[in-house]
Amino acid sequence: MLNPTIEQFLDHPEHDAQKENLLAEDWNEQLDVAVRVHLLDRWLSEDAPDSPTVVTDIRPEPNEPWMTRPDTLVKTGLFPAVEHTSAVAVAEAASAVERALLAGGSAPSQRVELLIADLRELILSQGREAVLVTVVDPVTGAVVPDETHVVLAWETEYDAALRISVVPRREREREWEGRGEPRHAACSFAACPDGVRVPPEEHGAAEARVRALCAGTVLAALLKCDGRAAFSVGRRSHGLGPEQAADLDEVREWWENTSWCEEYDDTYLGVYYDYGAGAWFGPAHLIPTQEQMDSEDPDGYPAQHCTTLGAPGESATSLWMLGDQLHSLDTAAFLTEVEAFRRACRHQCRETSDASGPLVDALLDELLARPLERVGGPERRMLIWADADEDGGFWRTDDHSIDVYEDARRLLVVGPHEALYMIFNGDSGS
Repeated sequence: MLNPTIEQFLDHPEHDAQKENLLAEDWNEQLDVAVRVHLLDRWLSEDAPDSPTVVTDIRPEPNEPWMTRPDTLVKTGLFPAVEHTSAVAVAEAASAVERALLAGGSAPSQRVELLIADLRELILSQGREAVLVTVVDPVTGAVVPDETHVVLAWETEYDAALRISVVPRREREREWEGRGEPRHAACSFAACPDGVRVPPEEHGAAEARVRALCAGTVLAALLKCDGRAAFSVGRRSHGLGPEQAADLDEVREWWENTSWCEEYDDTYLGVYYDYGAGAWFGPAHLIPTQEQMDSEDPDGYPAQHCTTLGAPGESATSLWMLGDQLHSLDTAAFLTEVEAFRRACRHQCRETSDASGPLVDALLDELLARPLERVGGPERRMLIWADADEDGGFWRTDDHSIDVYEDARRLLVVGPHEALYMIFNGDSGS
């Protein structure tokens, strides 16, 4: 969707009145730290199980002096109890977080090191003020050792109080022991007081989707996309049996009744692009009128054409345009395009942000490779549709760079049990 709010982008209801104003904001630069921290915590856990855990929280900045006042920090909901605070330079705060992440556990993996360095640079470039916080156990009143807590005032259009905490992983795990079903991964952004519980069979898909959103948001920043919601990711069980999921008619019927299908029509085709009748490509390229969209005339513009799933073999015959149907891609052509997209991302990130190839690869693994493996399985059993050009390409320009100004292009992958739906918004994500 265009300019999604934090709540809409996460597809996660708001559970804390203190966060209402923040969650109504666009998914934009104020989430840059949160997505890095969320992804970093998962990578630390996978690559070095004895490493610390890192969490973050964002709250609306109080309308009063707050950076060095323990009572105000508690009132914001950032901490249950505070012993004292110490104002420090932003660079010192960034170094404190970096040291805490690197000090505990085994030697960090390459992807962890690169993301820690990227997080440090982000703090240095965007942090306005910083304090180090010493917390106490709200029950015993004793100072809690071996924890690093930093609070930052952030340079964004929306004033926010941002906390980054590095604590022993065993303490974090003990905190949630015995609470039944696992928390929804999006709770780390919504700051749900007790967490929304997710059945074990749904937890994996929810976790993978949030990780993909985090990776896409970081990648969008490195690619210099105009807005952080450049990638949106949907994952769900489709409810079809494996045999039905391989049947075009069954999949079409399922697709036409999904919210994904409705959202594209309502959100993207509802945007009127006023190219002007005098444009060089002529009035034929104007977005269809509502009358055309509602027409049942097969020679007009049927309302469902743009959401039609093309049959295998009916490949595109020209460059994709807004309003075209989704074209079928065979698995080999699709995987070739994914690798071309990877190369284009690596090249563009080197040009725009000095990001290293290994970090870009790790982000793309989270955004595309792992979700595809989960949906299609090791054998890649999946049906694939995309807003693809005649050569099977999408998301890339003729010179094979990433087109950050393109209209929203879609990718739909249907596996035996789950479906993946991704939109690269391009300029529409600004």
